[in-house]
Amino acid sequence: AAAGVGHCWLIDPDARTLEAYANQDGHWLLLGTWADQDLVAIEPFAAIELDLSHLWVY
Repeated sequence: AAAGVGHCWLIDPDARTLEAYANQDGHWLLLGTWADQDLVAIEPFAAIELDLSHLWVY
């Protein structure tokens, strides 16, 4: 957070989860956790809906 990165997404392909964080005043704020086939619109790309099922194609 101290480096000025605005957002961070952590994707765990084994657990099939996505966690999204936003940098607020130098601290990471968890925006949410989504899984499997959720449809998500997450900052900084909230204008786009992402179908998480497309990430787990292996």
